[in-house]
Amino acid sequence: MQVELPFEAPLIKSEYGLTFRDSKKEPFHRWYPYVEGFSAPYVRTVFERFGPVRTVLDPFGGAGTTQLETSANGVRAFYSELNPFMRFVADTKVNSSIWCRLHIKTVRDAAEMFVKTLYSSEFDSQVKRASLEGYLTAFRDRDYFEESHLRELIVARDIAAEFADHPHIRNILTLAVASVVVKSSNMTRRADLRRRRSDEYKERVVDVRGSIREKVSEIFEDLQREYGPRVDTTYVCENAKDVGDHADNIDIAITSPPYLNGTNYCRNTKLEQWLLGWLRSESDLRHFREHAITAGINNVNSKRTLPYRFAAVDRIGQALGETDGDRRIPQLVLGYFSDMYEMFVSVLKALRPGGRFVLDIGDSKFYGVHVPTDVLLAVVAEEAGFKVESSRMLAKRYSYDRTALHQVELVFCKASRKKAKRR
Repeated sequence: MQVELPFEAPLIKSEYGLTFRDSKKEPFHRWYPYVEGFSAPYVRTVFERFGPVRTVLDPFGGAGTTQLETSANGVRAFYSELNPFMRFVADTKVNSSIWCRLHIKTVRDAAEMFVKTLYSSEFDSQVKRASLEGYLTAFRDRDYFEESHLRELIVARDIAAEFADHPHIRNILTLAVASVVVKSSNMTRRADLRRRRSDEYKERVVDVRGSIREKVSEIFEDLQREYGPRVDTTYVCENAKDVGDHADNIDIAITSPPYLNGTNYCRNTKLEQWLLGWLRSESDLRHFREHAITAGINNVNSKRTLPYRFAAVDRIGQALGETDGDRRIPQLVLGYFSDMYEMFVSVLKALRPGGRFVLDIGDSKFYGVHVPTDVLLAVVAEEAGFKVESSRMLAKRYSYDRTALHQVELVFCKASRKKAKRR
């Protein structure tokens, strides 16, 4: 079902993809596999096209792709991110890497000591004594791990924490442990975190210590490279809708926001959040549901009064309401664009006059109703005060029913002060 819309930006084809697949083998980016992340090579092209810049903002910081590439280019980045674990990942990739690159011999000695400890008899003894109380409190009756693997992860985490005198070394070793959590579990992450099926990974062998050792080696290899972070990144706030109150005079914002696809981004890292101490029970995820952009079905609150409505979005919502699908989907769509409007207003406030906002997004389809997310976001951004500069197709995608979808780059511009006075 197609719904007539009042706006359609011309699509310009591009050769660049925009997913984390492009970053999986990239130095520093590869430290933590993040399905929802986007392409490091793409971010570099943005600097080539719109640079030079002095300051960059990513309102959805995620795994730190924008922050890392910005830092490697000698530019300071600011970001917001609701998920505390992803903030840890981003800050470790950038800020801890900078220190470690300057103290590489100290890092080498610590990494060797850490790995040696993993294969010691003392480690084996600690594994036998490791308490599962915290896990059972958080995930009682949930067999996310085999017990022996869980115990090894807990002890490895605790050993990494012992490097308290060197917080940046502690961070990279802790990230090495956290990066193998899902790999060491009974779960898998395929967009959503879910249990592995019996027909998946038939040759799978879990080797917690071996996986951590490989990750430590990978991290140390990257720290010695010439190309890497050079300038600190700065976390400014949790909520993308508040960035304008914490950052200003920004030259360019670059981001990949939550897609309107039903994925619960914070819940996907609940195992890592628990291991590193940010999650005491699954009920703690409520905070994220209440403050995140309404992009996942679990974020929908039927009692919520939406502060912002748009005629073009309402038509999509009405079409979805006429289907036999999940009754929460129309509210999901309406809530998403209401939240994104608030984000646009805040980013507009953070940008300098003439600053740009480069955003990648994909469209969606629910129960036969096409949701042209890119087109609707352009409408919403204009309502917030942006001017749409361009719309460019980056990659083809497909819905669950194999309908062709696409991934689009939207470029917005904040009017200069001079132009704003004439209005």
